[in-house]
Amino acid sequence: MRRGAVVMVMLMILASAAWGQDPEKHPVVLPSPNLPQPPLVPTAAASSEYVELQVGDRAPDFQLDGSLGRPVRLADLKGHWAVLVFDETRTKLGRLSAVDDSIRALGARLYGICPDRVGALKTFAGREGVAFPLLADPTREVSKLFGMYDDAGGTVQSGLLLVDPQGVIRGVFQGPSLHPDDVLQLVRHTVAGS
Repeated sequence: MRRGAVVMVMLMILASAAWGQDPEKHPVVLPSPNLPQPPLVPTAAASSEYVELQVGDRAPDFQLDGSLGRPVRLADLKGHWAVLVFDETRTKLGRLSAVDDSIRALGARLYGICPDRVGALKTFAGREGVAFPLLADPTREVSKLFGMYDDAGGTVQSGLLLVDPQGVIRGVFQGPSLHPDDVLQLVRHTVAGS
């Protein structure tokens, strides 16, 4: 456990250095697979207010149209680990195809969320061979609901949430777009504890 925490801190330091970002400006909440189960509470309703979700909170309910031709709801995510990756551009999300199979092998499912319309996401996914669902959030309401919206810039903030099979948030990262290998390491640490 201690070695895993040290590895995560090192990954975050290296990532911040690689991106030339100040870690103080991009808060990181390290995932912990050993958190106690929080009490059951109703999920948050959609709103345009900024929400600060933390490890241990229940993931808020949502529904978005997806590139695979069907809507995705929070209830669809329950029963397996969900990796929700937010970004302003579908191109950055598409790069995660490189680690989709490895994430699936860990028992997790990848979902990319961006403000593009569903038609553009379907076209992009087909052209680029993106097999995981890209979810359309053109109003940015779900990005706001998950605290992944930059009010000042009017854009979706890059970030990642790891949600356990019961719908509880087990990891939050906000900041620059993650390299696919970094996403895989975060998932591996949280899901497998390694």
